[in-house]
Amino acid sequence: MAPEVLRGKSYTPASDIYSFSMIMWEFTSGVPPFNNRAHDIQLTLSICKDGERPEIIENTPQCYVDLMKKCWNEDPLKRPSSKEVFKLVEKVIFRSYHYGVSEELKCNIMEFINAPIGHNILATKSHSQACYSGHLLDFTSKKLNEILESEGSQAYYASHFSNGEVNEMPISEDLDDYIKTDEIN
Repeated sequence: MAPEVLRGKSYTPASDIYSFSMIMWEFTSGVPPFNNRAHDIQLTLSICKDGERPEIIENTPQCYVDLMKKCWNEDPLKRPSSKEVFKLVEKVIFRSYHYGVSEELKCNIMEFINAPIGHNILATKSHSQACYSGHLLDFTSKKLNEILESEGSQAYYASHFSNGEVNEMPISEDLDDYIKTDEIN
């Protein structure tokens, strides 16, 4: 789901392009994005606040990586339109058909195709809290935006995640635990 949709904005053609980038990534990895993590508020914050995206799989052809990164750009206005994506893909396919594939691209594609799946550390059992079917999130976009805009979120992250072991810490499902409340005198 695109970061702007997680923040409560409507689905748009640009959010569909973001989703397309996740499908592109799944083609390269063989597993759904973030399958090794709980699909919870922590992952949502990482995607929306830190711009986290799935790790690029080794040996993925550079032209494919470039298109995927354009499609998952944080700014929906910087993502290509579906027409632009079509033209880029068409250009690669027809250029290859009419003019032949460059040796460099041919080597990249063959290396990618022949890469042993064992090198893909992501091809593991999915996290028990990873969910890819339609379901309601355990938090609201309003609450997510409050967390993202909160002055206290920086301090919260610094105090709770400074050791870099975010995934091993117990995470509360109650968003109120993440929101700094100001006392009124």
